[in-house]
Amino acid sequence: MLNKDKPVEIVIDDQSCINCSYCASICPADYLISKNNKIYANENSPFGCIQCGHCMMNCPTNSIKIRGEGISENDIVHLSEHLPDFDAINSLFIKRRSIRKFKNQEIPKEIIDKIIQAASTAPISIPPSEVKILVINGFDKVQEFAEDLVKGFVQFQKIFNPLTLKLFKPIIGEVQYKLFKDFILPLAKITVDARKEGNDVLFYNAPTVVLFYGTELTDKEDKILASAHAAIAAESLGLGTCIIGSVPPLLEKDKKLKEKYGILKNEKPGMAFVLGYPDIKFKRGIQRRFKAVRYY
Repeated sequence: MLNKDKPVEIVIDDQSCINCSYCASICPADYLISKNNKIYANENSPFGCIQCGHCMMNCPTNSIKIRGEGISENDIVHLSEHLPDFDAINSLFIKRRSIRKFKNQEIPKEIIDKIIQAASTAPISIPPSEVKILVINGFDKVQEFAEDLVKGFVQFQKIFNPLTLKLFKPIIGEVQYKLFKDFILPLAKITVDARKEGNDVLFYNAPTVVLFYGTELTDKEDKILASAHAAIAAESLGLGTCIIGSVPPLLEKDKKLKEKYGILKNEKPGMAFVLGYPDIKFKRGIQRRFKAVRYY
């Protein structure tokens, strides 16, 4: 497996283990096996221990400890019996809107820490998680970040002017050409022009920006799912978010900017959103719908 170079230690307490073999039966990687009324690690397992923690979470006698890069017995949390029902969760989903007007109020670090903790519960493709988070917190720091990114828009305008874009049209195709012509180029112009006038249309004067990125082993879905969990957690704490899709590509193309903000050369930005206390309160929500839902 991808994390074979990252040692995982499995400790089984023979004194308390009752050899029920339940851990082996639920191991998704077939790493734990039961033989002669004893639990062993299957060294022939193609993936090894994937650090899912299923055995440690379900052992009836708490006899198994998994210790690796992204997991330990200290991570075990007892589940509450009083969980929100579907209607409560669905109401929170419907309540969440993209916010572009924020109060002049910064967010305490302990609140952001709660959001990050909730985001860490998002499902990931292959444990341990390779997702990283960069938090730009505070109005001054956010505006510094905005200034750096707008410089990227200026360079983009120089390279992808209308004439150059027409030359690229046969290469990028009609759909991408229209996307650049009708959305990306106008967005760049609006952002740069507004910045010159002292207006922040990139981050909407939010007090915080959160960026999800990761190593070369990170699937893009991992970053998307983590950011979605974070947005819902923020909503539950009275905060608002808005995804800023231009941040990841601008960062990815600027090596010096990545270096300034501590993102390594081979690490890829994935999702970013602004975060703050909403300066607007919605009286009603909207039930969105998919383009199509089919049962086969």
